[in-house]
Amino acid sequence: MDRKTFIKSIAVIGASPAFAASVPAKGADGKNKTKSESFGGGFVPSARIFKTGRAKLTIRPPEKYAGKLSSLSVSILYGDAAWDGKSDSFPWAKDFPAKYREENGAFAIDADFKKECRYTFVVKDKKRGGNESFVASVPVYALGEDIYALRPFKGDSHIHSTNSDGKNSPEEVALRCYEVGLDYQAISDHSVYSTSEDMKRKFSRFPTSMSFFNAEECHYSHAHIQNFGGSQSLTEYVKKNRGEFDALVAEIEKTLPADASAVVRRNVAVAEAEFDFIRRLGGIAVFNHPFWEAEPKKGKYTHMESRMLDLIAGRKKFDAYELVNSTCADIALARALCHYPRHCAGKPVIGCTDAHSVDSQGTGYTIVFAKSCDFPDIKDAVLGGKSLAVDAYSSHGSKLQRLAFGDERLVRFSYFLFDEYFPLHDELVAREGKLIKGALESGSKDYSEIAKAARAVEGLYESMLG
Repeated sequence: MDRKTFIKSIAVIGASPAFAASVPAKGADGKNKTKSESFGGGFVPSARIFKTGRAKLTIRPPEKYAGKLSSLSVSILYGDAAWDGKSDSFPWAKDFPAKYREENGAFAIDADFKKECRYTFVVKDKKRGGNESFVASVPVYALGEDIYALRPFKGDSHIHSTNSDGKNSPEEVALRCYEVGLDYQAISDHSVYSTSEDMKRKFSRFPTSMSFFNAEECHYSHAHIQNFGGSQSLTEYVKKNRGEFDALVAEIEKTLPADASAVVRRNVAVAEAEFDFIRRLGGIAVFNHPFWEAEPKKGKYTHMESRMLDLIAGRKKFDAYELVNSTCADIALARALCHYPRHCAGKPVIGCTDAHSVDSQGTGYTIVFAKSCDFPDIKDAVLGGKSLAVDAYSSHGSKLQRLAFGDERLVRFSYFLFDEYFPLHDELVAREGKLIKGALESGSKDYSEIAKAARAVEGLYESMLG
């Protein structure tokens, strides 16, 4: 979708063209503003995301500066710092003069984005007491062509409903995914695949931007294994093919260290057989919350022995490692981070909530950089290392904090997206979800407004590209 078409589509949900182009507004939590809204001062760039190399960028001022651009100057700040005009914000950062000219009432800049990073154009007033003073900062980002060709999609593939041990119905869980601004979801009840199938079927009537994927959390091994996106239920498939499954387990057990206990060898072999069968079904085999620990039940702890964990992680037979599981305690993430370089370096990472209540949804997720939000593209991106695990939480009940883990290029870009893209994206997705919820409650068959809202979500990122 081109920028003009996107602005038309977004206008139908109550946003003006200026609102759409400048990417302002509060975050989906109603509290967090984008960096552009906080520091942009109404200066609107022609695009936010560029390919590395030379590009033309224009920055249009707010109405109060019409005809007064000669009183302003533009400089450029390189790197990740999102400067707010305070000299003590980043005392080591230095902004350099930018080459610009006035063109049709806007600053026209022939930029040379030599490397992949954030570039912040700083607008200053030249006529206040003889000293330049900060007016606004306008950040953009330059990407290598390989990442520029992809799109960022947020999703959670590990969520529970009342069809297993969750507190909310599948429909409530699915709608909550809209409220927290996801692009895809996969309800993964314990040993229950049908929940995800039912939600995919139920929401398929709507022209929605949300992708619904199949999933289940599998429990043949003591380790919890995720069948993410498989074409069938692993739980049911194993029941029907038990002999084949047990034969594979027996073969795997022969390859395990003899000094490991029989219980450890059995559980590791079963986990690896699950990984193999999930791949046969076309899914992503995810090693879930390796450092989750529960209270003892009848005198027995339900967490994994360290020997079992070391073998499963060290042999790396899984496809992706659930680095972030926001339902677990912070120490689980800390331990996972310590463990990852030792055993799992090079394996793709996943972030999820493992939510058993809608209140927990949105506190962890994966960002996948893919060609589209169709499962084959999501799968290829995850297996290709184009995913980030994100831990999102509120500090002191107000400001939303985020920690992203994965490839450094993607991590750096994700923090630009947290500032400049996701706040508006999340609001648009939430708006779409509200319309779908209304249609479900009223039984309305008029989905025209839902379609417009979905197009606004789908067109937002394209509108930011230069």
